[in-house]
Amino acid sequence: MRDPVSRRSFLLASAGVVAATAAACKKQDNEIKVSPKDTADSGSLPKDLSLVVASYIHVTGIEQRLSLALIQGTGSYTATGPVDITIDGQPATAEVHREGILLPYFLLRHRFDTTGVHDIEAKVGGRTLKTVVDVTDPAATKVPFPGKPMIRAATPTVADAKGVSPVCTRKPACPLHDVSLDAALDEHRPLAVLFATPALCQSRLCGPVLDNLLAARDEFSAKVRMLHVEIYTDLSGKTITPGVTAYNLESEPFLFLAGADGVVRERLDNAYDKAEVRQALTRLVA
Repeated sequence: MRDPVSRRSFLLASAGVVAATAAACKKQDNEIKVSPKDTADSGSLPKDLSLVVASYIHVTGIEQRLSLALIQGTGSYTATGPVDITIDGQPATAEVHREGILLPYFLLRHRFDTTGVHDIEAKVGGRTLKTVVDVTDPAATKVPFPGKPMIRAATPTVADAKGVSPVCTRKPACPLHDVSLDAALDEHRPLAVLFATPALCQSRLCGPVLDNLLAARDEFSAKVRMLHVEIYTDLSGKTITPGVTAYNLESEPFLFLAGADGVVRERLDNAYDKAEVRQALTRLVA
């Protein structure tokens, strides 16, 4: 799991951005608009700026997704100037993503060969910001990662809610609840499964990431079975659903992309924008 301080900072920032930009987001399709003060030159760089790891579980031995975010207090910060990132002193290539998501983030692909704490630095506007990522042995996590099979689990559907109400907390409810996950695996077709609760998500990112997946539905629905699984059995947020238990999830959201063979190809943890999910789905069906 991520460093707990980074996790708290990211969750606070997510909530802060939502509160500050809710009205604007409705008009601008949830896209962050960079204001004149959000620049990376040394004269305007905030003193309370920090670098956090935004993705969740990182393991050794595979190339995997790693996302980073710049946080200012309880809000996000968008650097328009150059940002140079290194991992354990080695330069790393990152892309900025922010299409349809409330927190801009830097997306990297990286392979860690040793467990333990790894150092990450970002040079922004003449300053060096630091954070760490905790990398574990693959055997230490029960959450499926790329190369591992999906876990068979019966999940709620509109026809059989299995005691979950509502089946979807998005308003209006999304159309990704017509088949159970175990039945979808039996179809032997590429699969995209999102675990998220739009109404109760602590980071306030679950609604936007579901919308970003839905934005790609028309383009990919003929090739990819898409499912949404809620986190809690009801709006009290006290009891998690059996599907979440089966996948051993302690955070959300998680998007699993699996091939027709039921093996995970990619996993998008936490925030992902419209561009990233389109790219991942394109790779999935290639």
